[in-house]
Amino acid sequence: MDRAQKIITQFGPNGRRSMLDAQELRARLDAARQTLPHPFEAERVRIVASVADAISRHKGELSPAIRYLGFWTRAAALKQLERSFAATIPLRTLRRPRGMTFHLPPRNVETIFLYSWILSFLAGNANIVRLPQEVSGTVGWVLDLFLAALDASSEQAQLFVHYPLDTDLSGLISAHSDARMVWGGDAKVGAFERLPLRNGGKSLWFGDRSSLCLLDGAAVGVLGPAEREALAQKFFNDVFVFDQMACSSPQVLYVVGTPTAHLEGVRNLLAAIGHVATAKGVIGAAGHQIAKMTAAFSAAASGDVIDMSWRGTELTTVVSGMAERVDRRIGGGFLSVVFLPDLDALNGVLRERDQTITHFGFSEDAIRLAAERNLGPGVSRWTPVGSALDFDSVWDGYDILSELTRACRVG
Repeated sequence: MDRAQKIITQFGPNGRRSMLDAQELRARLDAARQTLPHPFEAERVRIVASVADAISRHKGELSPAIRYLGFWTRAAALKQLERSFAATIPLRTLRRPRGMTFHLPPRNVETIFLYSWILSFLAGNANIVRLPQEVSGTVGWVLDLFLAALDASSEQAQLFVHYPLDTDLSGLISAHSDARMVWGGDAKVGAFERLPLRNGGKSLWFGDRSSLCLLDGAAVGVLGPAEREALAQKFFNDVFVFDQMACSSPQVLYVVGTPTAHLEGVRNLLAAIGHVATAKGVIGAAGHQIAKMTAAFSAAASGDVIDMSWRGTELTTVVSGMAERVDRRIGGGFLSVVFLPDLDALNGVLRERDQTITHFGFSEDAIRLAAERNLGPGVSRWTPVGSALDFDSVWDGYDILSELTRACRVG
């Protein structure tokens, strides 16, 4: 542990930073989990809602991701979240905090650590979150709001820290934690999997995932200009907000229909998405533009492409000539298009790593039936186009609030 002396940075309000050593951190971890409130304790709900109020007052200046966070944590939404959580508790059972939760957020979606921590905080847990060395921009502003609110309420059970990964601090923290949430690729999950938690500890893994979009070709084909524009705006959010690096961003459009009857409508929609991206000032890095072009030419060289297009430097699309699985994770505005003969054919292309299916043009009953027929281990979410990045307390197959609490039977 010698290498871990005074290299732990603790984040405080107003940009304050303090240094901890391993012994101090161990004492803080043990003390933090000793006295915890019940889930949705009033003061913790008030703290979260107060930050949502601040976001609402500045929403005209903030990114869509931060505005959604404010909407998701407003007082009315927290009350509904509490009611939904209470409805899952069996009779003669209490829900209690699990204890100390260790959060390891991903690099590619900077707001995830806020959702991860908020849910565990509302569940009544003590928490330690490993952050990057610097958290800047509006995410840093939101973090500072929370840190100030925690400081004002004398809340001592929440730690936001940074430390080098090439120490054994992750092992120390894990050994003092009752739950661990690892967000990132499979390699990151594997690196933490071997680190033991407290007896009875629980790990929640959020590894590599892929997502797709499902379109009804006939519904797309009859869209008028205004309807197409509205749908393109929603697609923009799903594809460009995190440059398709979020696990829930679609990489492939599966279109129920045929190229003969529906390719023209799909082309019109893709053109509208490209125009929205241009209007919003999306400018891809030169290296990524080359990567998208190379991927498109590679697909064309395979002999399985019936249409290919660059819509400015923002959006590149490749249309497959066969109804089969397509795995191309290029990002930054690259979409593969595959036509399927009917909705039932979707099951033939789904895989265990699939997470979110966004959809457009189908009835609610049709989507529910498709979800019910998918009995494989993949796909944990079906949601309309435009909401791919909308976080939820049920994610990747986990009911996170339930996972981060323990059941206490009374009777």
